[in-house]
Amino acid sequence: MGLAGYPRATSLPRDTHTPPYRLVAEELRQQIRSGRIKPGERVPSSRDLEAKYDIANMTARSALRVLRDDGLIYSTPGRGNFVVDPLPPESGETQGAGEPEGQRQMPSAEYLELSGRLDELNAKVDDLMGFLQQLASFTERQKKS
Repeated sequence: MGLAGYPRATSLPRDTHTPPYRLVAEELRQQIRSGRIKPGERVPSSRDLEAKYDIANMTARSALRVLRDDGLIYSTPGRGNFVVDPLPPESGETQGAGEPEGQRQMPSAEYLELSGRLDELNAKVDDLMGFLQQLASFTERQKKS
């Protein structure tokens, strides 16, 4: 078994112009839409995605941010990312609501900056939670000694 319980890294297609974070986000989107990852369930963490796909942690966090920006997942600091319940309609189902097909309003620069800051804060909280778990484990071992 490899890291995070995965036998080995799942390789992403290399012969595409699509950035790796988009490929990972699309695979997760398909798992969510197909019901393989159900509403309310925890989505793999950025560290799990990093190990599974052999990608950088920032790439994994970017994939999760795409799903969050699309309204498919939400983050709870210190706990992880979860599929929203209920799922929003697929993008094709919302056409005709005032936006021509194929056009989508881009997030503002302020939104993108805040989203990036939120990702950084979530990463720091995850790191702190990992440190606290290690400290608790160490403290337990010390008490038993």
